[in-house]
Amino acid sequence: MNENDNRVVSLPIVEVEESFEWDPGFEGERWIVVSRFGPFIRVFRKPKKYNKRFFHKILNLPVSEWRIETEVRFLSGLCRMVSSLEIRFQATLRYVEQNLEALPDLSGHIKSTLESLLRDVIERELLQAEQGDWVDLGLENIERSIETVVNETLAAQNIQCRAQCRLEPLFEELSEERIQSMSGHFDQQTAYLQLLRRNHEFESKRDQERFRHAENTERAALDHQRAILDQVRRNESVRKAKEREVTENVLAELKEQEKRQAIRQASEEHRHNERIEHEQLLRKMELDAKRRERQMRLRVTKESDEMLRREIELLVLEKQRNSLEEEIEVVVREWDRKKIAEGSPNVEPDDAQFASIPSPESLDRR
Repeated sequence: MNENDNRVVSLPIVEVEESFEWDPGFEGERWIVVSRFGPFIRVFRKPKKYNKRFFHKILNLPVSEWRIETEVRFLSGLCRMVSSLEIRFQATLRYVEQNLEALPDLSGHIKSTLESLLRDVIERELLQAEQGDWVDLGLENIERSIETVVNETLAAQNIQCRAQCRLEPLFEELSEERIQSMSGHFDQQTAYLQLLRRNHEFESKRDQERFRHAENTERAALDHQRAILDQVRRNESVRKAKEREVTENVLAELKEQEKRQAIRQASEEHRHNERIEHEQLLRKMELDAKRRERQMRLRVTKESDEMLRREIELLVLEKQRNSLEEEIEVVVREWDRKKIAEGSPNVEPDDAQFASIPSPESLDRR
C-alpha cells in the first residue's frame, strides 16, 4: 500500500440522548411588499387583503438549499475529517429590512456573505476531533454540535434555517517509514493503532452480520418463492373457477339472447304483416276514392257539356228570332212604302207576303 492511500474507518454506533429538536419555522409562501416612493423605502409582509399600488413590488422569500463541504486534517495529516453540511434556509422580514440592497437575490447574497463565517465555525467544531473521544463515542455528538452552531449562527443573522451534518473520517495507510517517524509522537501512534484495532473488530462483526444477513435473505427469498408458488396455485384455481363461472354465465346469456331474439323476430314479423295489410287497405281505399273521383268528374263533365250545348242552342234560336224580327220589320216597311205610293195606306198586307217568313213557333220547334 502507498503512503497516500486512504481508507475509511468505521466507528462504533453510540446512542445519543434525545435532544431538543430545532424548529426553524419555515413558511411555504412568504410574500413581502417593497414600497419605493421617491427616497422613501418601506418593507412589510403582504396582508391577506392587499391592493397593489404602482409603487409597490411583491417578492417571495423562498426556502433555499445550500451545501457546504469542509475538510480538516489532524494527527499529523494521518486523518482527514470531511464534513458535508446540508442547509435549508429562509430569510426573515428583519433580514430584508437590514439588507435592502441585496434585493431581489437574497439567497445568493446570504451564501456569498456568510459562507466564510460558517466554514470558520465548522472548522472550529471539527478541531474537537483531535482529542480522540469520538473514537469510542462516535461522531454523532460532533455532528449535532455543528448543526446547533450553524443554526444559532444563522438565527443570529435573522435567517431561519435547519442544518444537517454528516462527518466521514479518512485515514492514510501507515508504512514502516511513517511508523518510525511517529516514534516521538506516541499519543498519535497509539490513537491511530486504536482506530485500526476498532476498525478490524468492526469489519469482523460486519462480515458476520453480512453472512447472517445473506443467510436470512436467502431463507426469506426461499420463503417468498414458496409463498409466490402457493399464491400462483391459489390464483390458478381461482382463475379456473372464474373461467367456469364466466363460461356458464356466457352460455346462459347466449340462451337468453336467443330467446329474446326469437321473440323480437316474431314480433317484427307480426308488425310487418300488419303493416302490409294496412298498406294494402290504404291502397284499396285510395283506388276507390280515385275511381269515385273520376266518375264524379266524368258526370260533372257530361252535365257541363249538356248545359253548354243547350246554351249554344238557345243562342242560335235567339239569333234566328232576332233575324226573323228584322225580316218582318223590313217587309212591313216595304209594304207601307208601297201603299203610300199607291195612295191606300189602310190596306193590310196579305198572308201570301208573309208565307215565306218562318214563324217563331217553328223556330222553337227546331
